[in-house]
Amino acid sequence: MLVRIAVHLGRDEGCERRLHAATQLAADHKAELVGVYASYFPLSFYDEVGTPKEVYSLLSAKLLEDQAKVRTMFEEVTASAGIVSRWRAPKGRADQVLALQSRFCDLLVMGQANPNESNTERFTNLAETVIMAAGRPVLMIPYIGKTYTPIGHRVLFCWDYRREATRAFADAHPILQESKELVILTVDEPPENLADNEIDAQDFSSYCELRRYPVPKEIKRTSQGIGIGNAILNAATDHSSDLIVMGAYGHSRIRDWVMGGASRSILETMTVPILFSH
Repeated sequence: MLVRIAVHLGRDEGCERRLHAATQLAADHKAELVGVYASYFPLSFYDEVGTPKEVYSLLSAKLLEDQAKVRTMFEEVTASAGIVSRWRAPKGRADQVLALQSRFCDLLVMGQANPNESNTERFTNLAETVIMAAGRPVLMIPYIGKTYTPIGHRVLFCWDYRREATRAFADAHPILQESKELVILTVDEPPENLADNEIDAQDFSSYCELRRYPVPKEIKRTSQGIGIGNAILNAATDHSSDLIVMGAYGHSRIRDWVMGGASRSILETMTVPILFSH
């Protein structure tokens, strides 16, 4: 069971959508919900010295007003669901704030950026940065698709025998405990002879049985002609999955970590909630 969930709150139009998703998940697991208000443009973004006093005062008032509205929504939604909630509005950059707050929780809920949103607050690659830096799993809620539906009852797990996928499966344990269906997807099965390493074909299903997860259905797909991201999303659609669990792959670029091409592609085109783990 999940015991504490964090949710990113802000001024964007997708805030309410991910708040309801996080609240529903918290209610299902009887977990505490921490609302982390992390605006893309905190007051510290503006230069009090270089900004005219009148303009600075107006900006300050508007930002505080927006924050108060979001807090009211958060408290009303969580109270209605009957869950324990905590409000946090730390100062600092949104990516750093969210990564740090998530480390005291089982899970962080964020929302996919909507490129068509007229008043979207801009923070380049916010979700990507947090996923790679948090050290905790991040549940991404798509900006399209069904709203306020159960998450984690029918799980599609992306398996490729690598470290990131193994970490993702372990991070998803509290959700898999409560799931009803589990599909294990391998895209472009590795060419290595696994038998040489004494990997039995039933190893995964027997492990799931020991964990008392649902009996998994193992499927294989190819990415040829469509790409890995589309192969995963197509499988999720075919099996009516309400959650995809996958490892987030990336590489270091001097001081920053960035997602690899396949991970970034599915983050941009996702149609169902995805639990990313790195």
